[in-house]
Amino acid sequence: MKTSVKILGGVIVLAVVAIVGWHYYQIHRARQAGLLTENITHDGDNWKADFTARIPAPEQTVFDAIKNVENTHSDQVKAVRVVSQSGNKKTVDMDIAGPAGQTITTELQFEYLPDEKKIISTTVNNPMFDTQSVYQLSDEGAGTFIDYRQNTHMLQSLPVPDGVVKQVIRGIFVAQLETLQKTLHIKTTDDIDSDDDP
Repeated sequence: MKTSVKILGGVIVLAVVAIVGWHYYQIHRARQAGLLTENITHDGDNWKADFTARIPAPEQTVFDAIKNVENTHSDQVKAVRVVSQSGNKKTVDMDIAGPAGQTITTELQFEYLPDEKKIISTTVNNPMFDTQSVYQLSDEGAGTFIDYRQNTHMLQSLPVPDGVVKQVIRGIFVAQLETLQKTLHIKTTDDIDSDDDP
């Protein structure tokens, strides 16, 4: 009996350490990508996410990199395919890593408003959720401040904890920041440290 309790206690301690480690890894990953603040809340099936970030590149360069959404590829965003493009609008199919290892394919329409330094994206005919996102860029000379706001209405209940939904929302935005850094050849502190290693 005492051996069973010790084994169970050890498993619980390992699980807690693994969860805490994963949480700190995600925080570190988000900071390295340029994430400054985040606020993800929900009221019933309506989720709101507000993020701010800073990218060390000129605003027009960042705008153009976001505009080329089809170049996005990461652990969270598996693939992006352009469906149509006309004027200042582009429609894409995006494969996103969802809860429990599922891949969710969603169609998104982007509208590019360069004079306002704004990009708007909305889901198209998605049976699971309706999302509208707004990227507002501010020129800081050598850097760009991003104010990102997302509203999502879940059309179907997901049998997962709120923390999982938050992780997916956060993960998609952080993946976009990481893709921007790769596209713009921005080195993070970790990249510089690894370059210095013998």
